[in-house]
Amino acid sequence: MKTSGFKIKDYIIAILLAVVFILSASVLLLMNKDAETSASIPTETSIETEPASELNHSLLEDMESGKSFCFVGDSITRGSVTDDIPWYEPMKPFIRGEIMNFSDGGWTSTWLVDLRDEVPVADVYVVAIGINDVLYIDQPLGAASLEEFMENLRIFTDTLKAKSPDADFYYITPWPFLNFPDETYELCAEFRAAMAEWCREEGFVCIDPFDTILQVLQESDPSVYMWNDYHPNAPQGIGLYSYAVMQESNVTSSSSELP
Repeated sequence: MKTSGFKIKDYIIAILLAVVFILSASVLLLMNKDAETSASIPTETSIETEPASELNHSLLEDMESGKSFCFVGDSITRGSVTDDIPWYEPMKPFIRGEIMNFSDGGWTSTWLVDLRDEVPVADVYVVAIGINDVLYIDQPLGAASLEEFMENLRIFTDTLKAKSPDADFYYITPWPFLNFPDETYELCAEFRAAMAEWCREEGFVCIDPFDTILQVLQESDPSVYMWNDYHPNAPQGIGLYSYAVMQESNVTSSSSELP
């Protein structure tokens, strides 16, 4: 689908380039001021994701297609600490179809299973879940293990596929967090790898923005982008998160024109 003069893809590229410039300028400014932080930031741990081009669709293509979107997740998707501004707010002007939000603060994979019949029908599902499962795995808030987490994703997705058999699925790995023990970061890496492997098997797109976000946090003062140790702020934080998702969706799609 094209607009007069430029395709909507061109506008998205321009916006994301602007975001890259702003983030880079912020990092340089803070580094020049010798900004210091006591936040504990883990080392990046890349995981292998499946090229979206092999699945004949990409997030950018779906955004400009006019398809309806349903964003699923927790407080970061709801925007509970940012005046109801979700992480994908910067992407909204470029989504041509209806946008729905199925999320709430504290939600885990277990919550999604319990509420799966209430999810609206959509053409595209973007599911960002797992951070609460990772951080509170030893508490009764979410899955008790990685295996249970993955089973919850399967049950939830089977329900969505029954509602909308032709839907496209994008799974975002658990968001990054700060100031937690090393073993928590190791557990998160296991969750991310398991989600990526499952998406490869099922033909879904797995987007892993973890390292992209951490790179910015490592090179600057995290308080510029983070409201606390696991919530982005607005507008800088949600700008970073939205950019990271689009950037990593480009990594998984060799046909994308994003930088």
